[in-house]
Amino acid sequence: MEQILYRYGYVAADHRQREESMASELKRLQLAVERAKGKELEGMSFSDLISLESQLNDSLLRVKDQKTILLNQLERSRLQEKRTLEENRLLRKQIESMVGRGSSGPQVEPEKNDNEEHLSDTSLQLGWGKRKKLKIERPAITLSSD
Repeated sequence: MEQILYRYGYVAADHRQREESMASELKRLQLAVERAKGKELEGMSFSDLISLESQLNDSLLRVKDQKTILLNQLERSRLQEKRTLEENRLLRKQIESMVGRGSSGPQVEPEKNDNEEHLSDTSLQLGWGKRKKLKIERPAITLSSD
């Protein structure tokens, strides 16, 4: 019986100690966040302020670097989009010329371009005589050019 009480008493004391430790850590982190926002700066030494300024400058540089990376990725994506649209246009012309010559190639419904947003509702039908027909449809994709 004493062992059980001792065990529960130990656990309760250990739990209280951890709770107090976590509460003080939470207060410390909240103060650090407030200081990073430019608040609660009273009581900071000059060297602490210089250190905080340095941390904020480093953070700002990392954000600017990430912004540059994202802008470069966006530009590459736009170029890829343009290349893909041009390739799509050329392939469409090739297919139209094949269909116009009466070629036995695939039958393609032309894309409907109601506006400049590049709506794509392309379907492809492959036929094997009267035995089997396969129809592949893709959903419409809207690409806006900002």
